[in-house]
Amino acid sequence: MRTPVLVVDDHRTFADLMRLGIDAQPDLECAAVAHSVDQARRMAAAVPFSAAVIDLGLPDGDGARLVAELSCAVPHARLVVLTAHPRSDTARRALACGARRVLPKHGRFDEVLNALRERGPRPTQPIPPGALSPREQEVIELLAEGLDVRNVANRLNLSVYTVRDHVKAILGKLGARTQLEAIVVAARAGIVLLEPR
Repeated sequence: MRTPVLVVDDHRTFADLMRLGIDAQPDLECAAVAHSVDQARRMAAAVPFSAAVIDLGLPDGDGARLVAELSCAVPHARLVVLTAHPRSDTARRALACGARRVLPKHGRFDEVLNALRERGPRPTQPIPPGALSPREQEVIELLAEGLDVRNVANRLNLSVYTVRDHVKAILGKLGARTQLEAIVVAARAGIVLLEPR
């Protein structure tokens, strides 16, 4: 049995490529493609799905609200959110609405596939107090403010390479695969405070 996946993205070329990539997998199939919130609601009501890839930037409504609706309609569906502007508040909101993962739209396709295949509850691990060094704490706080690596380096008077080393260490300590996921994990653990924007 192949897992049916709903794709929701207003960029038709991107959505078509996502559909082709999903259909090429032996264990996944694209059940339907929608280009708006309204279309996604209609497709979700008409076509069975067990997973979905949802772009947050939809022209006719709030992608995070759509995530919440789909999560309520199909509670066990694996909802993977893509965003062209991965900010910490966006990630937090999508996860709070029921997304399993939030990934940058410019990321790797295999990360999307892995997220669609994840089974069971999302794994979490306790983070002991003081897990991050003082410098790593500064770096994750600035990342949570929305700064990229280059701006973090400028703010802390460090080289970009040094900041990247700190980010790599943070990812390992927090069990995260991406900077965005590290921010979300850190927020859940109380390491950083995410302010709404």
